[in-house]
Amino acid sequence: MGKDDVNARLYDFLKDNETGLYSRRNEIIAYVHINFYDLKEFIEIVGDYYFDEGGIQVQMLKYSICVDINDIIEGEGHYLSAYKNCFDEQDWKYCEEQIKAMEVIPNAG
Repeated sequence: MGKDDVNARLYDFLKDNETGLYSRRNEIIAYVHINFYDLKEFIEIVGDYYFDEGGIQVQMLKYSICVDINDIIEGEGHYLSAYKNCFDEQDWKYCEEQIKAMEVIPNAG
C-alpha cells in the first residue's frame, strides 16, 4: 500500500466527524472527536490492537472523546496529507508547510 493511499473507512469516518489540527513541539497533530456511540465503529475501523497494552490516550469530553490520529494514519503506512480533505481548509492551509516538512523522507544515501 502506498503512502498516498488512505484507509477508506477511516477517511469516511473522519469526514463524518469533527476533526482538527494543532501544533505540539514542532509537529502537527491531527485529531478526531468521536461520539461515545461511535466508539465501536472507530475500533472496528482502526483495529483493536491499538487498544492493547494500555490503550491510547484520549481527551474525554462531555459527549465525545478526542483522539490524536497521527500514529494510526502513519501506522497504516499513510501520510497525513492523503487525508487533507478530512480537515478544515483554513486549518490545513495554516499547517500545510509544516505537514509537508514532517512527511519528507530522509535521504537514504
